[in-house]
Amino acid sequence: MGLKKKKNVIILTSCIASCFILYQLYFFLTISSADIGHKVVPVLDYDRVKNYVQTRTKRDKYINIHGIIRGVYFRNVKEYRPDSNNEFSCLTSHQKIPIEQLNDDFCDCEDGSDEPSTTACPNGIFYCDTQFSKGSDVFSIPSNKVNDGICDCCDGSDEFEYPDGTKLLSQNINNRRFYVDKCISRCFRT
Repeated sequence: MGLKKKKNVIILTSCIASCFILYQLYFFLTISSADIGHKVVPVLDYDRVKNYVQTRTKRDKYINIHGIIRGVYFRNVKEYRPDSNNEFSCLTSHQKIPIEQLNDDFCDCEDGSDEPSTTACPNGIFYCDTQFSKGSDVFSIPSNKVNDGICDCCDGSDEFEYPDGTKLLSQNINNRRFYVDKCISRCFRT
């Protein structure tokens, strides 16, 4: 191989390597700078793998299958992320508490915002999983009705502690309540 051919091969290889590196850099910068809007994307199809794999720990009982803390109003989801000091800021008083004290069954915030999934705070509000982003349809119940064995939310999301236990429907049909194995979804929009 002549000197001219070696030079051309080296130049061509350098150009291809440079193009490859620039291509990778372009996509890295594009993906890392893209605004994903903080969308919750399930990593696993939970319904398909729940019988085969233990995907959740005992501490995760306060997180629904979409990765959102149970009982949180959908517009406040971002407020339940820890800050740079790994602390949670109470919603009305802005008091700072360690993120580990969120849903620890002890009411640390005056407004009860640190216990969205428990019955610890007497003035707490539990927001059902079914919430509509438009209009005034907000389905919520007092937090003392969470995990009491009665399906209060129209989707049954307030009874996550007893997934297979017996529950009562909160709706009265002819002044009678009915025992059910699973809360029936009664959510509809008018």
